[in-house]
Amino acid sequence: MSLPNAPQTLRAAADAILELHEDGRLTEALAACDQLLERAVELGDPVTRESAFTAWYERAVLLAEVGELDASASAALAASDALPFDRHDPDQTHELAMLLVHAGTCLGALGAPEDALAVYDRLVSELEDADDPVTRGQVVRGQVNRAATLLALERHREALDVATALARELGGAVTGDDAEQLGMTQRIRAAALRGLGRAEAAVVALAEAEMLAGVTEVGARSQAAAAQCERARLLAELGRGDEAIALLERTVPRFTDDPAVSDAVAELRLLEAELLDAAGHHDRAAELRAAVGQVTA
Repeated sequence: MSLPNAPQTLRAAADAILELHEDGRLTEALAACDQLLERAVELGDPVTRESAFTAWYERAVLLAEVGELDASASAALAASDALPFDRHDPDQTHELAMLLVHAGTCLGALGAPEDALAVYDRLVSELEDADDPVTRGQVVRGQVNRAATLLALERHREALDVATALARELGGAVTGDDAEQLGMTQRIRAAALRGLGRAEAAVVALAEAEMLAGVTEVGARSQAAAAQCERARLLAELGRGDEAIALLERTVPRFTDDPAVSDAVAELRLLEAELLDAAGHHDRAAELRAAVGQVTA
């Protein structure tokens, strides 16, 4: 008969937590996490440690799902301190990165950018040199969040430096999650450039995201569409309305048949209608508004 704290018993308990979560039984899953963590005392055992990580991480995610973001961030940070992490083990560096990215994301959502930035700074200092692709993907995600947090704090020069370095690193990425992160990075670069009074350079940064419109991954395409909408608005602000309209005319057809980015298509069409109205092309503006079901005034 297995002992309550035996490694294989704890692994079974960790699997049960995942099943409860998948079934939507969040309260039971949270209670199961607490019970497992009370029993997982021999963290030197690899199976026990892995089970404890599952309980810690699931606890943090579950707390976020029930709206307790502060407690969720605290749980993730507590796990990052309580668990031993072997920096030579890619699985464990990935786990640490997941915890820190989750904590930073929660803190950002709570409106605590300074605290979020401290977490992202820790992520970079501890894992910046990680070379396994899974951990690296988490570090990139954390770096993008870090650049966005610097932007929120109006530290535009630092945000630009981080985003520029990331864009250089991700420049060859045209598939998967890296492509989405590249799109976000270019948008952050543009916002930072605008904050520094460099609007024309911001237009160029947003133009560099246009290539992602050809990527099949939905997140990347959404970022590409958002970037071109921002680019068109900026062109209009710079008095280059004709260029903005031309950009939208060629951008909308690239997304029209993709239901996954229908909201982005609607925003692009409405922006074009706004610019066409300003240029006196009211009939065409009305057509675009009708295409998204908006009744013209």
